[in-house]
Amino acid sequence: MNKTTIYNPLEMMERIFNNTNPVIQSRGHFVDEKDSEYLLELPVAGFTQKDISVEVNGNLLVISGEDNESYWTDDFVKKFKLPIGVDPDSVSAKISDGVLKISISKKKESLAKKIKIS
Repeated sequence: MNKTTIYNPLEMMERIFNNTNPVIQSRGHFVDEKDSEYLLELPVAGFTQKDISVEVNGNLLVISGEDNESYWTDDFVKKFKLPIGVDPDSVSAKISDGVLKISISKKKESLAKKIKIS
């Protein structure tokens, strides 16, 4: 039975910076929060677009890779807990230079807005 872990992107970033989770650091995940979106980068060298699956299941982002043509890569499944306020229908993914890049937009109502003081 495979053991999977669910990560909160912001907690994951904090662990990376504090170096309290060597598994995350060794895998090279990168999560960044922008004003209107979250960005996740995951190294997937050796995998092709057809080998990777990205799904949103409830409040989880599930990324899996299965390479049936090569013995050079290990299959994997990663699950990330989506933060409150993201639009699960806005998830987009692309592979470039061996890195899977995923963008998840925030819902408009959760975006910060500046209030004018009168």
